[in-house]
This record gives sequence, C-alpha cells and structure tokens, in this order.
Amino acid sequence: MLSSQPNFLKAGIVLLDPQSGEPISAIPLLINPESLNTQFEVKSPTTSETRNEQLRLNGPPKETITFDAMLDATDALERGDKDAVRYGIGHYIAALRSLISPTKRQLLDNDARARKGRLTIIPMTQPLPIFSWGLQRRMPVKVGSLSVAEEFFSAKLNPLRAKASLSLQVLSVDDLGFDHPASSLFLHYLDGLEKQAAQVIKPAVE
Repeated sequence: MLSSQPNFLKAGIVLLDPQSGEPISAIPLLINPESLNTQFEVKSPTTSETRNEQLRLNGPPKETITFDAMLDATDALERGDKDAVRYGIGHYIAALRSLISPTKRQLLDNDARARKGRLTIIPMTQPLPIFSWGLQRRMPVKVGSLSVAEEFFSAKLNPLRAKASLSLQVLSVDDLGFDHPASSLFLHYLDGLEKQAAQVIKPAVE
C-alpha cells in the first residue's frame, strides 16, 4: 500500500489533543494524491463607507483544501499483511471516518448523562487534525466533508480499493484564537508562505 519510492515524503493527518496541542496519533495517506485543490475566500468588510475600505482585510482568507486519496490493498496483500487480509482497506476508511464521528463511548456517556437529567446536549470534542503536506504545509484543519467510493471487494466483501474525497478547512487564528496551541502552526505556515512570496515580490523601483 505504501509508495514504492521511499524517498518521497508521505502526506497525512496528525491528530492533536484539542486542549494541550500534544500529538495523539496520525493517519498516513497510503498514496500521495496526484492533485490538490485550494479555494480562497477573501475576508473583507461587508460595507464600504469610503474608498479606502476596499483595500482592507478582516483577516486571513478562508482556505479550503480538497483532494482525492486513493486507497489500494494490492501491494499489502502481496506482502501478506495481516490487516489487509482481514480488512482490505476497510480499516483505513474507518480511520478517516473517525475524523468526523464521535466515538461509541462518547455517545453512550452522553446518553447516560441525559438519562440522569444532567444535560440536554453537550458537543463532543474531537482531536484537532493537522494536515501535513511536505515540510512547508502543516496546518490545523477541520474536516468539512468526506465521501468514499469503494471499487473492488474480496470474497468476504472487504473493500480492496477505494477513493476517499476530503474537504478540509484550514483553521486560522481567527478560528482558534491566538492562545490556542495550534495557532502557532498556522502562524508558522503563514510565515513560510510570506518567505516564499518574498522570493518573487521585488521592489518596484531599485
């Protein structure tokens, strides 16, 4: 399932504790996506009383990353990988699904509290995903959507190949607040972009 080119960096999603910012776990992508699409929505004042307001920004743009991750059990099955024999690539699909679903324990605990009259609804906090794409792009994100298309199956109906389509919203300091541990990752990402841009942007007059 892993790339046959070991010198390539692997993309993936690292999960942080939402309070401390400490790494908890990681979900590697089996094969680096062939394309990555990024959409930016500019944050600017909704009303403009003066012409100068047209040049003002309210904060970093809303950045949404979408890509297709290919999951394939062929290589792992040839190596006799026990997990691949048992699940195909079902366990990887389950790992991606865990990004958008509360756990069984969280649901049962909330139900138990509700039955005792201790709560009505308490949002269930998930680990904070960090999208890692090479050395220059590591940023906190929120999964906006996930869709999975399964293509081939084993005799036991385990999925052997699938395409997972993800939409990730980059979380900026506007979303997290400057005091959040993960905000430093966004600022580091932004600093890297500024340094790259400085290689291109030159003074108009020397």
